[in-house]
Amino acid sequence: MSDDRFFTRREIAAALTFVVLGTGIGVASYRAGLGIAGAHAGAVVAAATTPAPPNGGTLYAGNCAGCHGAQAQGGVGPGLAETKGWTLAAFGQAVLHGEAPEGRTLASVMPRFADTGLDGAPPTDEQIKVLHEYIKGL
Repeated sequence: MSDDRFFTRREIAAALTFVVLGTGIGVASYRAGLGIAGAHAGAVVAAATTPAPPNGGTLYAGNCAGCHGAQAQGGVGPGLAETKGWTLAAFGQAVLHGEAPEGRTLASVMPRFADTGLDGAPPTDEQIKVLHEYIKGL
């Protein structure tokens, strides 16, 4: 059968012209869009230059709640109601070094946060303060 038809030169030229024009229009539109976005760009996001202040709830949830319970009621570790009456210095000594008032040493499962840190970095006085205030508020 001679029904097999091949494309003519004119049809091939028309198809190539269409592809070239379509590509040119697409590239021009893309470049124009970049120019518009660059000229009218929205807000610029920059990294904070100062660290966020520590949050007692976040510190408690990430370091204490797993053992002492979500509301400091106790669980694997004891309840923390007693610590509400401790001074900041006594609280810090217990959290950082595992030494409660009256010279009592806390269980060995209690992390010594002076060594481990509260957020992967050495703990700060401000972190201990906001953590103590958070627990006193529970």
